Amino acid sequence: MQIYSLKNIAGFMLIVTALFACDDNEVLPAYEKKGETTATTASVSFSNTKPVSAETITVTLKFVNLSEDKIKSVVLKAKAGAGDYTEVQTFDESSAATEKEITHEVPYTVTAAKGTVITFDMVITSQKEYPQIKRTTVTVN
Repeated sequence: MQIYSLKNIAGFMLIVTALFACDDNEVLPAYEKKGETTATTASVSFSNTKPVSAETITVTLKFVNLSEDKIKSVVLKAKAGAGDYTEVQTFDESSAATEKEITHEVPYTVTAAKGTVITFDMVITSQKEYPQIKRTTVTVN
């Protein structure tokens, strides 16, 4: 009869615990495809990233119109603080050149108070069901 050491018993208990402690993972629900979208290279930049109230800044929109999923329109929306989005400008891109970078500059007058975060969304609508949204923020100084 052999006497088991504390090390052997601890190792055995660790192995037994590891084997019996594993639970089966729940089966994930099946996914449902809602639609498709195409991601293009897009950016939103500002002439001044720290504007003051009543200042007019230039918002620059850049994107590439892909030939396999041509862009229909680009909409620039803005929201100050917790307010609602307002449409700043819409561009019809249905006849724009493909496979080239397109740039639009939009003047925007800051009307929000100091400390307010202004959220800009560039909404790119193409032939697919869902638009691509590029979101950028700027804080009023």
